[in-house]
Amino acid sequence: MRKLAILMGLLLVLAVGVVPAAAITWGQRDEGRHPNVGAIVVDHPRYGPYQICTGTLIHPRVFLTAGHCTSAINARGYTTVWVNFDEYALNRPTLLKVAEVITHPDYNWGPSSNPHDVGVLILEEPVTGIVPANLPSVGFLDQLWNEGKLRQGKNEADFSLVGYGGTLAWPPPKITYEDYRQYAESEFQALLKAWLRMSQNYATGDGGTCYGDSGGPAFWTQPDGSEVLVGITSWGDAQCVSASFNYRTDIPDTLDFIADVIAKLD
Repeated sequence: MRKLAILMGLLLVLAVGVVPAAAITWGQRDEGRHPNVGAIVVDHPRYGPYQICTGTLIHPRVFLTAGHCTSAINARGYTTVWVNFDEYALNRPTLLKVAEVITHPDYNWGPSSNPHDVGVLILEEPVTGIVPANLPSVGFLDQLWNEGKLRQGKNEADFSLVGYGGTLAWPPPKITYEDYRQYAESEFQALLKAWLRMSQNYATGDGGTCYGDSGGPAFWTQPDGSEVLVGITSWGDAQCVSASFNYRTDIPDTLDFIADVIAKLD
């Protein structure tokens, strides 16, 4: 019930008709596959350390996540924020202190085709021993589309989605929360100006995201096995059984924002 209460609070902060994404649906424990994906943990006044979103290390001190996550942190007045790269989000010895929370200056969650749903956490100390994720070049997904690599159906294109949210059991739809890092494979559905849309459908074996994974990555796997962070988990349908939308990282809106943040640090 406490997880539901926090999620409802985030919904009130956002005050919109779409649902922030969170739980990995029909996925499995990550078990070290994505060590650069971490949990955002806040010091909740009632519950103590509490996982609210996910994100990805893209620089020794820069943790990429969704704008609605960073905006909610500031709006709710959380003054103590951590990132945890442990498989278990609430493992206290591995919590890393966050020095600053930054939301894209054009972030606006409302009636818009591009809400600029991107933000970053600046860690107090550089992370060592974890290789930051690879960011795409501008238009990376458009190039894949033009090359005919983004397909649906028989020869579908899949992306890996990673997060610390709950697990959706089916049938009937029931979400349980364990705060462990999980991943799922999700089928490409559509490429829009600011969005990468995925299909998450139990009947077709496609996993996805739901309550608890906002800010987590969508990875494209290259032929050599390396992964490119092409999307940020953003929103989806209320039942978490149909589609999910990932904010594109390969567009100037995202890459320029990241470059500005890193330039100021360096």
